[in-house]
Order: sequence, then C-alpha cells, then structure tokens
Amino acid sequence: MAPRPSSGELWGLHLMPPRILVDCCLPNGMLVSLECLREAPLTNIKQQLFTEARKYPLYHLLQEESCYIFVGVTQEAEREEFYDETRRLCDLRLFHPILKVIEPLGNREEKILNREIGMPICMPICEFEQLKDPEVQDFRRSILGVCREAMEEREGGGAETQALYVYPPNVESAPELPQHIFCKLDKGRLIVTIWVIVSPSNSKQKYTLKISHDSLPEQLIAEAIRKKTRWVMTVCVCITCMSGWWYIKLPHTTETGESINIYPLSQYKYIPHSQDK
Repeated sequence: MAPRPSSGELWGLHLMPPRILVDCCLPNGMLVSLECLREAPLTNIKQQLFTEARKYPLYHLLQEESCYIFVGVTQEAEREEFYDETRRLCDLRLFHPILKVIEPLGNREEKILNREIGMPICMPICEFEQLKDPEVQDFRRSILGVCREAMEEREGGGAETQALYVYPPNVESAPELPQHIFCKLDKGRLIVTIWVIVSPSNSKQKYTLKISHDSLPEQLIAEAIRKKTRWVMTVCVCITCMSGWWYIKLPHTTETGESINIYPLSQYKYIPHSQDK
C-alpha cells in the first residue's frame, strides 16, 4: 500500500491543487463532474452540484438539496457521512475525489453529536459503546453522575446560575484587590471610561467616571445615566429601573462580551490586570 501524503488532503497527491475535479453521484443515477476550489466548503459544492444537475436527465426525481448529505471514503478506508457542511474539501481527507449524495438515515442531530464525541476519543462512538472493560464502564458511570449533579445544581440555582453557565464571566475568586494595586487607587476609587452606544446612528458617547472599586456594574451604569441625563428629577424616578436594562461590556469577559451584573468591579480580572500595568 502506498504511503499517505504528507499533507493528508488527498490520497496520492503531495498537495491538492487549487482546483480539482470532483465526481458526484446523485440519487437519480447521474454522475456529475464538478471543478471545485480546494478550500470550497461542502455547502458551496452542494449548491454548485444541484445547479449543474438541472442540465442532466431525471432532475425531476431529486428532492430539495437540503434533504441530502455527502458521503465519501476517507484515507482510513472508512465510509464517512459529512453532516457538517462548513468543512472544506481539502479537510475531508478523501481517498479519491468522489462524493456520493444520499438521504441521511436515522437521527441527524444524534449522528452529529456522536461524530463530535468520537473525534476527541479517537474512535467511533459505536466502537466505544462495545467496550466491555469494567474500568471503562465504571468511569462512564461516574462521569454520568458528575454531569447529572452539575446539571441539577445549575438548574436549582434558577436564572442566575443558568446565566453564569451561558455567559461565564472572567472573575477572580475574591473581590479584594492586592495591596500593590489598591495603593494606586484614589481613595479606593477607580477611574472608569464608558462608551455608550446611541441608537439609531450607533454613534458612541464617552463618559469618564470615578467610582468605588467594590461597586457593582449596575451601580456604574446608574452613574453613567446620571451623568448623561440633564434633568435631576428624571434620574431620581428612573435610575433604579433603567440601570438594570444594560450590561457592561468588558474586553475578554465572555464570547459575547457581556458581563453578568452580580460581581464587584474589582473582581473582574480585566480591571485588576489593567491597574497592574
């Protein structure tokens, strides 16, 4: 058997060329050859395939393109169904540039999940389930118990714990600042700059505030509202309810940038790190 190519993109080629001819087998029996880009995702190849298939006989026998998935033979001599259509052609590790179009059988979501689980454990989930080693079975039962306890604890905490699970904030274990950082503050107060996005133009207004380091983000928002609002009476009436409408957006807090408004400012890692510079 010939050795694998160093690039791992296609059997027999050291490096897949920028464009490659891919043979696609349709469910109506037609074989369509497409010239595809090396980095083309499967979703683009499928659109290109069904556009080209209109020129062939028996096109009326095909269903909507969303009803089908691609399947191919990989360099490990395994038949693999490609559910993730964002994958590029060069990442499929095909034995030959041949793709077959089929209707997926069984639960689509379950198969996607099984594939994602199989990747980190380096074996298909069906093979993993066939293992009869008592140690493996005990480990799986213990992991299942840990996951169940974590889920019950999260659900028992109500909306707050569920929000922390979805948007985990980047915080220290305690709100106390180290002494060398606290000494840099002006009477324990932070100087915070806030940019407020104003709709509908999405323009930004800048406010610089001096606030106690152990204030909650909600209090910081309230101070920003006070500074922005010209009428004192309006602030007195609306400040309590309005401050809960927004979140502080700190760099490197969560994927969305939103900060959960339940921790003091000094407990967010970004703020002590900035003061330490």
